[in-house]
Amino acid sequence: MARRLILHIGDCKTGSTVIQTMLARGDCAPRDARLFVPGNGVHGALPRSLGQRPAQYPARWRGMAKRLAEAEWDVAILSSELFEFSDPGKVARALRDHMGQWWDDLSVLVYVRPHAGRVLSQFCENIKLGHDTGTLDEFYRRFRRAGRLKYAERLDGWRAEFGDKLVVRPFVRDHLHQGDVRHDFAAQVFGADGYSLSDTGQDDNSALSIPDLALMRVLQRVMNEGDVPVDTHVSLGKQLGQFLRNNALPDPAPKLRLHRKIAEDIRTRCADDAVRMDAEWVGAPCFAPALDSIDSQPDAADLSPEAIFDPATLRRITLWAALLLRQAQADPEGFGRMVRGQGQAD
Repeated sequence: MARRLILHIGDCKTGSTVIQTMLARGDCAPRDARLFVPGNGVHGALPRSLGQRPAQYPARWRGMAKRLAEAEWDVAILSSELFEFSDPGKVARALRDHMGQWWDDLSVLVYVRPHAGRVLSQFCENIKLGHDTGTLDEFYRRFRRAGRLKYAERLDGWRAEFGDKLVVRPFVRDHLHQGDVRHDFAAQVFGADGYSLSDTGQDDNSALSIPDLALMRVLQRVMNEGDVPVDTHVSLGKQLGQFLRNNALPDPAPKLRLHRKIAEDIRTRCADDAVRMDAEWVGAPCFAPALDSIDSQPDAADLSPEAIFDPATLRRITLWAALLLRQAQADPEGFGRMVRGQGQAD
């Protein structure tokens, strides 16, 4: 059997964590193939070496190529949503230079979320991970001006490098195999009848409620004032976010919605892109109808902690965050390991 290399490139906020968890746990079992997923199923060092950490190139790619060459497999999967921010040309060159023996049997798989859902979910995720967001309006303007909502244009760049190796899937439940991104991913890789999937549950990476987002803002604001490493912000946000979801209140608090001004702006600015996505990548109405059905509210919600919590509660949260900051400053590496859980990696 010829070896097949699968490069899963995101996007962010399209179930990448769920897919990576499935692969790391061994929940997905192909029926007639040996599957190899290096490490913990998350391979962010590869795209980082092509962008924000150039000193790590080409070592990261050489190391991964060595692992692939030494393992026995029919299908190998490399996955990171951070490829969304990579230059497709650099990715193609790295693959040809270091994994060229599998180029002819390479597939590049990407999931893309409808425009409004991506804006809202990314804003909430940035709050959780401690990235600078400002207000929802400020975040939306930056996100839009950076070209993050020009899906078809971005995919044109990947298609120019990878041609029909590129497989684009809409992150829309009605368009996913069995309505589940895990099943859809497995079906794309192994065929609809070529795998079994253990029902061990999946990590919930859904958006937090408004009060939980406000709590995250307090925590990450204190961490920012203490100048701790970015990885600490991310790890702490991911783990606390999961704890909050796993311990939801019996009467769930409302979740954030786009307000009408942003919703209308997205409908206008993204209309042509949605039409292209449906015509060129989905082959059915998907992105355009999603624009027509944006769930919005009249006015912007106030996410400031001072508007959500009474003074006594805000004081307790701030003091708790300050205690965590002291621990993080005293032993950054140990704190990071503690937050992630012993033996886990970013």
